[in-house]
Amino acid sequence: MGNCLSSTQSAVNPNVISKKRKTLPIDASFKLPAPLPSWPPGEGFGSGIIDLGDGLQVCLLSSFNKVWATHEGGPDNLGASFFEPSQFPQGFSMLGSYSQPNNTLLHGWVLAGRDDTGSALKQPIDYTLVWSSDSLRIKQDGVGYIWLPTPPDGYKAVGHVVTNSPQKPPLGKIHCVRSDLTDQCEFDSWIWGLGKESDPNGFNVYSLLPSNRGTQAMGVCVGTFVAQNTFTAPVSLACVKNVVSNLSCMPNRNQIQTIFQAYSPWMYFHPDEQYLPSSVNWYLKNGALLYKKGDESKPVPIESNGSKLPQGGADDDTYWMDLPLDEEGQERVKKGKSTRFPSLFTHKANARSHIH
Repeated sequence: MGNCLSSTQSAVNPNVISKKRKTLPIDASFKLPAPLPSWPPGEGFGSGIIDLGDGLQVCLLSSFNKVWATHEGGPDNLGASFFEPSQFPQGFSMLGSYSQPNNTLLHGWVLAGRDDTGSALKQPIDYTLVWSSDSLRIKQDGVGYIWLPTPPDGYKAVGHVVTNSPQKPPLGKIHCVRSDLTDQCEFDSWIWGLGKESDPNGFNVYSLLPSNRGTQAMGVCVGTFVAQNTFTAPVSLACVKNVVSNLSCMPNRNQIQTIFQAYSPWMYFHPDEQYLPSSVNWYLKNGALLYKKGDESKPVPIESNGSKLPQGGADDDTYWMDLPLDEEGQERVKKGKSTRFPSLFTHKANARSHIH
């Protein structure tokens, strides 16, 4: 996560309430406790760029310039901050601004796009002002303006532009994505509104997620937000989509092992702890059962080496592992038995979107 740099504020407005404020959680950035490990050789994993097909490449940006902030409303009534990404790699363009509540550390990201064919991305032809804080007497840094790009025919906007000036942003500020490279998205978390809770009939800012999610889904979250004046209106933005089945950006076995070695948690238990971690083999030998949809009353035991587990197929929730049917067996399995060197199984599921 890069530093958040202050920007020049807009001209003085009589409705702006500005005074010295206390430090907020968002004034600090989330940082990993240690540098990223060196990845073993592979294909596209960890390269920083993902090819989504048909000429659209994306990269993740986590360095921002702050554009505007409000200090009331939203979660914990602490307001929200609005940013634009910075430090673009060569050839990449902004797809949208970023926003998050002020009650958490700065921790977000957005995707930037690069067009390798000349048709995957296009500049908007105009902007529509969605909302402005100009007439509001709220605690804010300057005045904020949220703009919706007007895409050319055959393209969709995947993010807003936020400014602290009433002038429309330059058309080259942001790029829209060709429609066949986009997917439908929906509201995720509430970021900000004028009140302490989301008002379904008022102005709100939400983060976005692809509507269709899962290992077989193609939608890719852009990391942007949507600003809407009513909850019931259709979402005005789209997300991008992976249109190829190339899984080269997924980690290979050696890279997954490196991830686990770097980030697997250490767990410390009280001497009187009743529920203890156990190896997978112990659970399989002591009553963990395989259940099947439609035949839940007849679960079957699993061999300690996992040989009876389903292989291949789709992620369709047909099978799952669960506790024994009888209460005594359930308690025995739940309590576990601590071993000096417990082992575990790692399940790797490739996500077709590459960002899951």
